[in-house]
Amino acid sequence: MLHMVDLTSLALIALAGSIWLWGLIDCARTPRDRVRFLPKLLWLLFLLNGSVLATLVWVYFGRKPAADAAEVPAGRTGSLAQAR
Repeated sequence: MLHMVDLTSLALIALAGSIWLWGLIDCARTPRDRVRFLPKLLWLLFLLNGSVLATLVWVYFGRKPAADAAEVPAGRTGSLAQAR
């Protein structure tokens, strides 16, 4: 039977693993134009060799915020495109 310490450790390992997996999937699905500082392949390799810390570095430094990436498409016309 598992002791309480074992269950806590298992929960922390599962949490760390799911955060790491989320970062890896997020990096793989992020478009290349929203990636900063390094090529996307290097970010993926960094995340594969890293841990939760690598995921935090990816979130804060590797991808551009959504507000910076939201630009008017080149072919768009109308009042919204003219306002910018």
